[in-house]
Amino acid sequence: MSRSLVHRRALSEVFLTDSRTTDGTHFVAAAQLPPSHAYFTDHTTAAVVDPLLLLECCRQAETHAVHAHFGAPRNTKFVLKSWTLDLPEPADLPSGHGPTPLVLSVGTQDAQWSSGALRALTYRMRIEVDSRQVGEARMQVQYVPDAVYGTLRRRGRSGPVPTSDDFRAAAAGEPVAPARVGRTRPENVILLDARTEPDAVRARLRIAGDHPSLFDHAQDHVPGMVLMEAGRQAFLLAAEEFTGDPASSWCLVGLEASFGAYAELDAPLTVVGHRPTTVARAGGRAALGVRVTFEQAGRPVAEAAFTGVSTRGGQ
Repeated sequence: MSRSLVHRRALSEVFLTDSRTTDGTHFVAAAQLPPSHAYFTDHTTAAVVDPLLLLECCRQAETHAVHAHFGAPRNTKFVLKSWTLDLPEPADLPSGHGPTPLVLSVGTQDAQWSSGALRALTYRMRIEVDSRQVGEARMQVQYVPDAVYGTLRRRGRSGPVPTSDDFRAAAAGEPVAPARVGRTRPENVILLDARTEPDAVRARLRIAGDHPSLFDHAQDHVPGMVLMEAGRQAFLLAAEEFTGDPASSWCLVGLEASFGAYAELDAPLTVVGHRPTTVARAGGRAALGVRVTFEQAGRPVAEAAFTGVSTRGGQ
């Protein structure tokens, strides 16, 4: 699998292995989930597949497909509008020590074309891990020519748009303790200066420009996957603060996110995890829901809802 077709620089960040069309609107993609990874397997909740790794595989499948199956030039820019991930239960890791196979069965709809070029598409992906269906993902994506994208990103700026390579130094601020956001490695924590309010937890996003997974290559904005990691950490922090159960006792099983503006690298971005609510799940199992807003320059640039279940027996 070509790294450029999934917009990745390092081989260690490429999980997609193959993709084949089945008709004009459907394709099947395969991936391998690594048994060990410095970012995607660094969790205090063990023996489950990281939901954001599943989402990253879906993103790679979409990115590859629009080039390989729908003819988009390699310099096409992708604008994520929304996505969802729904896992009825946490996806257990199969026993064994090798990579775990993943298969995505993908249908597309609502295609928008202009002068023979694809401009928007909606994807629905059925996710199978080790031959077991574990959930679904949906995403809405727009596609913009490189020249148009450059014009849009420079609008209102007197100088060049900064990139994540400009933010490789350690950020000022107090990082959240790793265990409070389900991590063991400090470098995977991206929330700073967290504080608890009566109905929310609030923290500042750390732009970790030197992180080999979150910023595998230079970006001119905060990518959606980075915002989802920040949102997941805010979910876990809010769950601990308002329920008293530690982050290690919660497992993410769903998210819904919409993106209304680019999250800029050179302006403070606040991540707000609102007081959790009880969410009804299929089968009658209660889950915890946390609404997360991403605020910059006095306005929301993205909003998300995260859903998790307790890994403690009887809950």
